[in-house]
Amino acid sequence: MRLFAAIFLVGLLCGGSASAAVSTAPLLALNAYIEGSGNCDERAVEWNRKYNARTIAGEVSRAFYYRVIGYQEWGDCGRPYFKDIFGELQKIWLIFGKGRVSEAEIEAKESELINLMFAALKAGNRGGALVQRYERQTTIRLINLVPDRQYFNCTFFGDNAQCTD
Repeated sequence: MRLFAAIFLVGLLCGGSASAAVSTAPLLALNAYIEGSGNCDERAVEWNRKYNARTIAGEVSRAFYYRVIGYQEWGDCGRPYFKDIFGELQKIWLIFGKGRVSEAEIEAKESELINLMFAALKAGNRGGALVQRYERQTTIRLINLVPDRQYFNCTFFGDNAQCTD
């Protein structure tokens, strides 16, 4: 539990800092979780070692990193809801890549999703319900968009809906 608290604190402290570049705190927090859990699948650990550093360095897009890591076999450190969270992370980075949100907006949303992941992990058996509640609340808001949109391609940055298309 201390590992989760430390990672969560790093995300909160670094994720809100203003800088010219987008914060790497979410990537560092994920790396700390994967490296520190001690029970992740070795292939996932090795993949993360290679691609987390390259993503932090800007050599690999975060959309790619989140897409692939969402499909990794995590072993005992993984949870069924990881795929949903990483899918949402991939979506927000695709939206950012199209220039539809600012650095501040992408940092806030990425931090929200990483914090959701760690809150779900901390909640244990109730973690999946936290992620489902986030998805349900987001879907309800997206279904009511005017004009109608393919809501599975969209998400909210604060009160503003943005889509990949």
